[in-house]
Amino acid sequence: MATTAGNPMATTSTAPVSPAKQTESVSTPGTTAPEKPPATTNPTTTLPPAFGTQRGPSTKLSTSTHTTTAASLYPFGVEGGDQEYVQRMVDFNSPLFKPEIGFPLGSLYNGQIIFPPTDNYIPSNPNPPPRGFSGRESLPMVAAFWDDADFSKGVGTTWYQEYSTLSSTQDFVVQDVEAKIEKYLKIPYVAKWTLKVTWEKAPAYPSRRDDTQTNTYQAVLTTDGNHSFALLLYQDGGMRWDYTKLAAANVLIGFSSGNGYAQNNELTQKPPAAKYRPDQHSRSGYDVRGLWIYRLDSRPRVNYRLRCLAWLDTEPAPATWNSQLPPCPCSRPQAELDPRYHWSRGSADTSVRMLRTVSPSPAGAGVRCLYQGGSLLEGWQERAWSLPFHRELEAFDWCCRRVGKPLFCARFAEKRPRVGCEGYMPPTPAGAFGDPHITTLDGLTYTFNGLGDFVLLLASDAHTSFVLHGRTAQTGTAQATNFVAFAARYISNTTTTVEWTLGSQDDIQVLLNNETIQFSYSEGEQDLLLNAKCIPGVLLTNASSVTAVFDGTIAVSISATSRILSVVCSLPDWYRNSTRGLLGVWDHDPADDFQMPNGTSIPVNSSEEEIYSYGMTWAVGNQSLFAQPLDSAALNFTPVFLSRLRQENESQYQLAASQCHGSKECIYDSLRTQSQGVTRAHSKLVTVCWAALSSDAFPPVITGDTSITAFRTEKVRKQYHAVGVGARFVPHLSPELNISENGTLIWEPHGVAPFTINLEAVGSNNISALLQLRFTLCRCSRSQECDYSNTSVSPSPSQLAACRCESGYSGPLCQDPPDPCSQGCFPGVGCDPFSGCGPCPAGLTGDGQHCCGSACGSHSCPEGYCSNGGRCHLHPITCTPTCTCPPAFTDQRCLVAGGDFWPLANLPRRSIQMRIKTLQNATAEEVNSTAVGTFRLLFHPFFTTPKWEQRHSEAQSVCEAAAAPPAALSFPCRTDGDGFIFVVVSEFAYNSHGIVIHFLNEELPPAITGAFNGRRGRREAGTGLLFQPVFLPSAVTVDELRDYFPCSLYGYKGYQLHYMGTMGFVCISPCKMGYCQHGGQCQHLPEGPMCSCLPFSIYSPAGAQCEWLAISLAAFLGILLGALALLCLLTWLQAGFLFNFNLNTTSMLSTAIHMGLERAGLE
Repeated sequence: MATTAGNPMATTSTAPVSPAKQTESVSTPGTTAPEKPPATTNPTTTLPPAFGTQRGPSTKLSTSTHTTTAASLYPFGVEGGDQEYVQRMVDFNSPLFKPEIGFPLGSLYNGQIIFPPTDNYIPSNPNPPPRGFSGRESLPMVAAFWDDADFSKGVGTTWYQEYSTLSSTQDFVVQDVEAKIEKYLKIPYVAKWTLKVTWEKAPAYPSRRDDTQTNTYQAVLTTDGNHSFALLLYQDGGMRWDYTKLAAANVLIGFSSGNGYAQNNELTQKPPAAKYRPDQHSRSGYDVRGLWIYRLDSRPRVNYRLRCLAWLDTEPAPATWNSQLPPCPCSRPQAELDPRYHWSRGSADTSVRMLRTVSPSPAGAGVRCLYQGGSLLEGWQERAWSLPFHRELEAFDWCCRRVGKPLFCARFAEKRPRVGCEGYMPPTPAGAFGDPHITTLDGLTYTFNGLGDFVLLLASDAHTSFVLHGRTAQTGTAQATNFVAFAARYISNTTTTVEWTLGSQDDIQVLLNNETIQFSYSEGEQDLLLNAKCIPGVLLTNASSVTAVFDGTIAVSISATSRILSVVCSLPDWYRNSTRGLLGVWDHDPADDFQMPNGTSIPVNSSEEEIYSYGMTWAVGNQSLFAQPLDSAALNFTPVFLSRLRQENESQYQLAASQCHGSKECIYDSLRTQSQGVTRAHSKLVTVCWAALSSDAFPPVITGDTSITAFRTEKVRKQYHAVGVGARFVPHLSPELNISENGTLIWEPHGVAPFTINLEAVGSNNISALLQLRFTLCRCSRSQECDYSNTSVSPSPSQLAACRCESGYSGPLCQDPPDPCSQGCFPGVGCDPFSGCGPCPAGLTGDGQHCCGSACGSHSCPEGYCSNGGRCHLHPITCTPTCTCPPAFTDQRCLVAGGDFWPLANLPRRSIQMRIKTLQNATAEEVNSTAVGTFRLLFHPFFTTPKWEQRHSEAQSVCEAAAAPPAALSFPCRTDGDGFIFVVVSEFAYNSHGIVIHFLNEELPPAITGAFNGRRGRREAGTGLLFQPVFLPSAVTVDELRDYFPCSLYGYKGYQLHYMGTMGFVCISPCKMGYCQHGGQCQHLPEGPMCSCLPFSIYSPAGAQCEWLAISLAAFLGILLGALALLCLLTWLQAGFLFNFNLNTTSMLSTAIHMGLERAGLE
């Protein structure tokens, strides 16, 4: 049984084998000796009952014979809550187990029991290596009891159960596993995922229906995400295989990481009587028999899957906390001018700017918005707004970046929903600046030089109220004023008061509920909350301004410049039509903004004097919010109006009007203070703010698919649309991707290198929108094998789709046709890539994969029983002959072809030629050794199995001006008096595999050139060699290679050669390509494909390919008779019986038609 974790985990059953048989399906190979009554000196002494349910025989042991008690198996079967999995065949694999947490094994990050590299390759070799694990096996595996088992006769079964304990350990099985690891390995351990697999009464090969010599044992895999362990338990008295009758007593217990880390059970090297009875032995230092525990990982690693899953497991559903969360602003200028959002550190990408809501929602949540350039890239809701909010970014990093599986990021989005800018409503800003100039909530700007405390804003709804007061002071000796303090009071569930006062150093002093807040105005940007004060109902932040945000909705920002305070205030939409004060009546109609406390209004075109009188009606009086009372001198102040200043100096007025571009506020400040800088700065700020937050300051809306899939190199076309005034797409042109201005995207994949691209559209207002695109490439051999729902991702939006292999194909890209040698052969039996395993060793019988002693005596296979190279063997019990056929044949006697096979060929070779100059007298052998070593270093990481052949690498010494024949080794010619020139020729053999053809044609040239030309002109360390330019002959194209691949290996005509991407050249029968039409059955015989035409409905197909359709004779006669019966009926009716027409006529007509159809064979 083979199981895989992290990636797939599978169990296989052929014999109690752990590597490929232990975790994947439940079955194990092996044999047990005849059961003998246990020796006992005290019949009354018995072992304690097993842990849970013990299904084996109860065994009495003498206390003098065994000094240790027997380990109990964990409860299994139906009563243990397990699931059963068994197939009644000699070898089978279980479904894959895929613990999301991963399963560390050795120095690998994910492990197996078997642990196949992909879902598409799950071998089930019944024969363990005779010498045990070396650590260099092709696959990681855990072997509980690896030997040849046989479940085909109805005896034995397997059970399994998974335990996921990310949050807590509740199950007593998991608790006991943790306790055993801590007890015997002295390692504190808390399991996060556990798999229990039980082989119950597994019989050895060959099995009988009445077999009682069986084995019962368990393997428990467990991991906490960083460490992993295997517990192997053997039922006391339940290990009964008769090892004396096994063909090869090579049972293996232990594990291998597949890359050098392995352990073999100490029983492996002992005689069969010991190693086939692990239930009767104990590990050194253990106080129980039949228990072995292995630590599978060689060193701990950071497990981001575990971190992500543990975080997901503890997070509540968003519906419990994400109400009343706002969307993101649609552009970065909107976000930066919206006082409800604040810049924050966090993104590692310097091109991305992050802004967060400045205060939490009532549930303590917030929103994170990321901008690239000026455009919204993406937004996320955040449950934990308050410190430490970096935990939100950590979880995002674990799930969406570190794991590399988009599925984890999708699950993160279930806990932290994405948020866009749909429904975003910019705040309506109002404010006051300069000497002082006021902009109302409806956008009306006017100048009011009153001196004293004034009501800027009164706002209320059914549950809350808000008041904002402003205090002015005389501007030096001028008859003008400016703001020096503001105070706000917000009443909801609690009452909060904030006061801002201009300090002596152009700083801002802040009182929160009459208590001083110890931070001051500071230039530049600081991270949110690094300089903040938060209490229920209000958040105070100090960055480029001191801002108070009340309940996350009302924002008041105060800034100080040149001894003048300015204010910007924004309100939520529900206060519309509910405001009064100097900031006006908010109803989108500036005409009523000059409304006085008594409800009367003056026209908006009133004179300065009239506006001044209006403003004074909003003097606070005795209800001031300020802690310090107003100076009484304010009661006798009268300002100078702009009209008077103009009368006093018309020329100065005209100069100021020219410099201020007609702005009355700027002109007034210039004439009154002889300075335009402050007013210009504030006026520009208000203008920019209104422009960014106005209703037409929105980017276009892009519609279209965000997910794009492509199969191999196919060209994909997608159309996108941008909705907005003057909207157009920003073109993009690259070798793989082309985006036109009208939104047409064309993707033509050329490779698998990750890339990032966002679709960008810009409107006439020069504000752009981004749409993140996700590209998924499928490199499987056939399009129907692409699994776009299972993808892996690099650190970019490009992904690779997984492959689901069909028809016995395997490999990461389903590129490998069925390989009869992939499952291994019996020890000492060779394997042919076309016909499979050879005959069993002398004295044994079987198919070459399974061999055993035979009771067939003198019986032998009939001569010529198997055709076309098929191997004949006798069943060891029934003695019936059976054929093991090459992959091309589909019947039991190897006569009918139709399966795919790789053609054999005497192929050309790809040669490279380079020159090496010796700086001292060097031999050809030294030159060859250096070149070959470089080749091995270059190609070893790519070719993990010998799928290529470097034919030879031979050095020849020649003069620079003449190339020696490749086969000759000429005498060296001195060229410049200090060395020789050697020509090194290295050849690489092609084969039919597409991955090899692609490598030799496309990847070999740059690899060789980069490796050797990188050394050009540089002395090779430790040698006297100097590399010269590399010469690469042209490659052999796929079309040229076709001539080398005949499909006539077995003499069967009609096979067609196909080139299928990574699979390469494959010979495919026309029977698999729809050769027979109209449902005809196809058989591929030596003379070619033959069709058996089968009649259907009223038709009888005919022709070599059943391409002709004819109406069958029976159908024709039936139709004819039915028509004649109907004609007779009509004639009878015309003969005078029309007057007697009734329902019986209908019955007769129905009967006639029925008769006709019956004869036609249609009923």
